[in-house]
Amino acid sequence: MVVWSDVEIAVFIAVLLMIGVKLWTVWHVSLKSKASKEGKMIFLGLITGFSVFGILAKVYISKMMGM
Repeated sequence: MVVWSDVEIAVFIAVLLMIGVKLWTVWHVSLKSKASKEGKMIFLGLITGFSVFGILAKVYISKMMGM
């Protein structure tokens, strides 16, 4: 079982908030620039994919270091 310290939890929450702001700003800019639906979905898909990869990597590394 992985036990996260208070600092790790705070960093994880900060990362989640940054991802939320990043997705909101990308969506907002794409609306203002009148991007096509396909362009919005590709760009948001890439950002979401990279963000999910980063979160899963952090969880995996924490788990491996806890062993």
